Amino acid sequence: MERKSIRIAPPELGRSLQEVQEGLAVMQRACREDMPVEQCCIRGLTVENEDFYKINLEGVVFENCTFLHCNFEKASFIDVRFKTCDFSNSSLDDCYFNRCEFLSVKGVGTDFHESLLREVRMEECGFSFANFSGTRWESAVLGACDMQESYLADCRFKKMEWKGLNLKRASFFHTPLKGMDLRGNEIEGIILSDEKGELRGAVTDLYQAAELARLLGIVIK
Repeated sequence: MERKSIRIAPPELGRSLQEVQEGLAVMQRACREDMPVEQCCIRGLTVENEDFYKINLEGVVFENCTFLHCNFEKASFIDVRFKTCDFSNSSLDDCYFNRCEFLSVKGVGTDFHESLLREVRMEECGFSFANFSGTRWESAVLGACDMQESYLADCRFKKMEWKGLNLKRASFFHTPLKGMDLRGNEIEGIILSDEKGELRGAVTDLYQAAELARLLGIVIK
């Protein structure tokens, strides 16, 4: 069975983005005055325990930035590229992502729950122990990401492409995997409901089928 490739739109970024020197001050002012941060590039910013609740970012590039234990709840990210950034243990729950790229991003323990991710690409990212519960994905490509022991419960996937993901011991509790192509991904020890109905209609290779059979209590000799 041939793997289907998903086409997604890249971020629409201006040809000459403004270089922002005081990135934190710009983001704080945007939150305070309820105005968007747009058409700019923020590099090398390191912040911790900052509140960016409901911030609106459009046409922004973040490069080599670190946001530790920060709050981005209900934020909107449209045409945003994150490159070599760290969001570990930050909250990005109930957010809106549209035409966004995550390139070599670290997000250990990051909370994305109840967010909508549309036209999103994630490449070589580290999202182990991240919480994606209740997220909705529409047209997304994930490649070579570490998502072991992440929480993907109660998710809805539409037009997804997974390539080379580490999904060991990830939780897919009550997440339908019908039509999902799991081939080429590490799925040992994934967590499912007692009925294992999440697997109905999923596409696997022979090795994965043998692994999943053990979850179903089937002994293959």
